[in-house]
Amino acid sequence: MLNRDLIGSLLFVAVFTGYGVLALQIPLLPFEEFEVVTSSTMPKIYAAMGLMFSLFSLVAVLLKGNTVQQRGALLTKAALQQTAALIVLMVLYAAGLEPLGFVVATLLFLVAGFWLMGERRFKILLLASVPVVLVFWVLMTQVLGIYLASGSLWS
Repeated sequence: MLNRDLIGSLLFVAVFTGYGVLALQIPLLPFEEFEVVTSSTMPKIYAAMGLMFSLFSLVAVLLKGNTVQQRGALLTKAALQQTAALIVLMVLYAAGLEPLGFVVATLLFLVAGFWLMGERRFKILLLASVPVVLVFWVLMTQVLGIYLASGSLWS
């Protein structure tokens, strides 16, 4: 019987298999021909590790058998609706990133995502979102020197 653990494991096996196929197609730059570490090394390692762990997960789910089914792990309509709402939220985040800027768009995305997941206390929503966004912004822009969109609405 299909349950969310089995579907999740199969999905990860498929994703990491596809990622591995794409990682094998990364062309080498001319100066990387005789190097040990190239631009495709890390993607290949990620693909191999991800596939290995997702296969372990798949085997564990298959060995468990009925215990997974007994705890009510079947996909429900509410869970699918919540997943669809989060996917729509991710698309809206991607669309709003350039006009709103990284900080505002990410803050709105996290607050809305936590709210969709069931958190209704405004104080917790802000305490879980604002520090994450600000610390990540400081690390990316100030420490690593990476440009993050500041927002075309504010310019």
